[in-house]
Amino acid sequence: MYTIQWIEKLPKYILFIVSILFVAILGFLDYFSGTDLSFYIFYVIPVLFVVWFAGKRWGFFICFFCFASWYIDTFYKRGIEFGSMVLFWNMLVELSFFTLIIFSVSALKKAIEKQEETERQKISRELSIAKEVQQKLFPQVTPEIEQVDYFGLCIPAEAVGGDYYDYLSVNQNETAFAIGDIAGHGLSSALLMAGLVGFVRSNAIMYNDDLKIFMEKVNKLMCDSTDGSKFATFFYSVFNSETKTLRFVNAGHNPPLLYKSRTKSFEELRTDGFIIGGICDFKYKDAAVKLDGEDLLLYYTDGITEYFNQKDEQFGKDRLKKVIEENYILSAKDICNKIIEEVKSYSNGIQQADDMTLLAIKIN
Repeated sequence: MYTIQWIEKLPKYILFIVSILFVAILGFLDYFSGTDLSFYIFYVIPVLFVVWFAGKRWGFFICFFCFASWYIDTFYKRGIEFGSMVLFWNMLVELSFFTLIIFSVSALKKAIEKQEETERQKISRELSIAKEVQQKLFPQVTPEIEQVDYFGLCIPAEAVGGDYYDYLSVNQNETAFAIGDIAGHGLSSALLMAGLVGFVRSNAIMYNDDLKIFMEKVNKLMCDSTDGSKFATFFYSVFNSETKTLRFVNAGHNPPLLYKSRTKSFEELRTDGFIIGGICDFKYKDAAVKLDGEDLLLYYTDGITEYFNQKDEQFGKDRLKKVIEENYILSAKDICNKIIEEVKSYSNGIQQADDMTLLAIKIN
């Protein structure tokens, strides 16, 4: 398959030259092998090759060279044995046969290409629908929190992705913030991501008083939904707007960065929990942190820090921290957009290989 794709990328004139050389070799062998052997049938190979990979027009050019080779072999080696009319008739039949091959192969190639294009369009439509559905799974309502500015975004590497972020009100004074990363990306990860959304939203209010139990419940549901080949890193937190306290539990996810503007320092929110979907009976730990005015929380997935540039160097956590330090006075939305801008600038045109997700929370 890789060889075929490589050949299709070659310029048509290269394919033509290769076919000409093949015809020349066949003509040489045909001429010097005498009248007992004929290489006629082998001329089909370069004709088929160039018609399939270069097109019908190039096939007729090759056919012309085949005809020239037959002419030389026929009238200089077999002209004595047969009359000229018989020889011309045989060559005309051969040429007609090759012309039929050219038209047949060209028609077959077009039919296959049309079928493949139809399949691509069908897949594209289905992915477009899947993308639209997945976008609806991200938060559609933004709960208002006094003196708190927050914003989330997700940029999938393909039409759909496996990254997840969420925020939802769990009671009058508390709002849940979550971020997750399903292993891999693409349609299979997107389907499991949809399941994770359901697990979180159906259990968030019920187990709000104990985040350890909440995470254990979500982990069990994930284990029941996959065979172990798929798992997710997940960070879940609940912010209390009255006490300015953030309770959280981390299940193997990149520790969110807490930037303390007063001390110009960073903290990482860790609880050393295992990924969800891996060990069904894992016991999680929770923790809490007090947030002050002008503090900034950034939740992110590894698609941000592990974005490579042309030198095969990762963007990294240190660069991410630097962007935060230089832009923490901006709004949560502007900070997220600035980070994406810096990552893409750093990559210098390298194609995105993983989903990128950010969730910024700023205390005003």
